[in-house]
Amino acid sequence: MGTKRIGWIFLLGVLLAFFAGFQVQTFFVDNEPEPFVDVYTEITEALDRYYLYDLSDEEKDAAFIAQLEAIVRSYAESNDDPYTRLSAQPVNLAPTNAESYVGVGITIEQLDAKLRVLEVIYDGPAYQKLYPNDMIVGIMQNSEKLYFDTLDPNILPTSYLAGSLAETKTLIVVDPEGAERLVDITYEEIPTPTASAQTISSDIGYIRITEFTSYIKDVSEGTAKVFNDELNDLENSILLDESDTLIIDLRNNPGGALTALHNENQSGLIPGITQQLLFRDVERPLFSMINRANIKTDYLGGLSQPKPYDIKVLVNENSASASEVLAAALSVNGGYDLYGNYTYGKDVYQNTTLLTTINTTSYYLTYTEGNWVYDGEKKVGEYPLDVNLVEQSGFHAIDFLFYEEELALDDVSISLVEFQQFLNAYFELEGASKIREDGYFDQLTEDYISMFQVEQSLSDTKKLDLETARLMHDLLKVYQNDLTEDVQLQTVLGMI
Repeated sequence: MGTKRIGWIFLLGVLLAFFAGFQVQTFFVDNEPEPFVDVYTEITEALDRYYLYDLSDEEKDAAFIAQLEAIVRSYAESNDDPYTRLSAQPVNLAPTNAESYVGVGITIEQLDAKLRVLEVIYDGPAYQKLYPNDMIVGIMQNSEKLYFDTLDPNILPTSYLAGSLAETKTLIVVDPEGAERLVDITYEEIPTPTASAQTISSDIGYIRITEFTSYIKDVSEGTAKVFNDELNDLENSILLDESDTLIIDLRNNPGGALTALHNENQSGLIPGITQQLLFRDVERPLFSMINRANIKTDYLGGLSQPKPYDIKVLVNENSASASEVLAAALSVNGGYDLYGNYTYGKDVYQNTTLLTTINTTSYYLTYTEGNWVYDGEKKVGEYPLDVNLVEQSGFHAIDFLFYEEELALDDVSISLVEFQQFLNAYFELEGASKIREDGYFDQLTEDYISMFQVEQSLSDTKKLDLETARLMHDLLKVYQNDLTEDVQLQTVLGMI
């Protein structure tokens, strides 16, 4: 009996295999497996012939892009490489000046057909008009409401936010509580200097570098030029001798273009920041780049003698890539002290190439190309930079205030944590007097919210409501743009 059952199973298997083979041969006519087969074309052509549904060009383009994204994501994830990625850019998008742009002054993310506000630039066109977690759901067009969820899938909602100088647009915005409002915003030129300087005192200068950008002819000066201009101004006024100090702030700097650090001896390019600040020693490179072929390129300083003044450098956990290269060179080769928190630890660098252009969009592959090393053969991911630890606190330690919903006594919300941190900074609470910062709305949290509301002439609801959260956000922006509220910087100044 067992033998007959096995026989029937075998026969059934043969029939199924035959049937499946027939189906495959019918579906993929005369297509023998080949190495490096174009799977997208194979599947799309087969579906064009046999699929119940008609495939539009838009669907085919979307499938092709999804394939690209899946391939890049798979390789990146398998190599634990968060930096290799696919990116899209409109074909007609011209290079822009990194030092300024025309816009409304917000950072957004797209969620389906909505644009969520993540950040608002202090004193920009959108300041006190838009807030984090507001949703831009549409725009007024010819006196009618145009909602983004009615657009063709191939039309990006962000395209409707492009505007020209002095143009006013009316946005349809939904706040976190679901209320819709119209917001008029006039486009301005918003300064975003990659390097900016301040005079702290008669013998202390300060330069903050937010990112490193390259020179683009007739478009952007590049960070090396901007930094050089700021440095020259300080050197002509206060940075005169060994009693003076330059503070270079690299906190929250994600990196950027290598040419901002070093011009690679290209004629016509201003010396990079490392060349402007550090002594040239042919026996001791500032840093080196090593590609997959193990070809090593060394980069040297550009000065005939060290700077006459001291340099102190501020870094934190968000200082990455090129900012770590500069910090390493200043620390190891210049002998200057680093302060703040340990840096990110990114010891690889990337390159970008154009993959394809579909309709009006170009798709680029950014991929990890090699490692950079300092102090000989050290990788910053394995050998962290030597940093004098100075913890940040107060207003500058708060990332953002992200209101989600009204909160009251005994509520629990992770979004409450930053608001509790704000209250501690605002009322200068320290040690045992501080209120909790774990997201639980206890009686003490209620008491201080009530005190804040009364002090600011708000309705004393004793709740974290939308009105209260918005005013806290506005004040946080003011305090975060005040260097006297920067605890890390003030601590370093106290050491000079």
